[in-house]
Amino acid sequence: MKKLFLTAAALAMSTSFAMADIGAGLVGNTVTLTGPDGSVTKVHYPDASNIVLRLADGAEIPGTWRVDANSICTTAGDQPENCTPPIEEAPVVGSSGTIDGEGGSVGWAVTAGKDF
Repeated sequence: MKKLFLTAAALAMSTSFAMADIGAGLVGNTVTLTGPDGSVTKVHYPDASNIVLRLADGAEIPGTWRVDANSICTTAGDQPENCTPPIEEAPVVGSSGTIDGEGGSVGWAVTAGKDF
């Protein structure tokens, strides 16, 4: 389940960044992911290199993130690093969308600050 949400987070972010300073809009903000079963995972970006995942069960998992060219790469818990495909638009608080995958649709939304 953790891997699903890390992948979903990466995919959600891939639709919400621009090539110029693609990670700047994440710092200090949270991406909320809602899985096909309604479970919610939140990813908070407290600074330019760390993340905290809050899983549906309330567990918090620390991790890291980095910009690699025009992709965002994240690592959390025991999961391997996961990078987005090339990113096209900068993140904006209030942005939201849906990502369709093999396991169903995952909704995402960017909110200001730490949202958990």
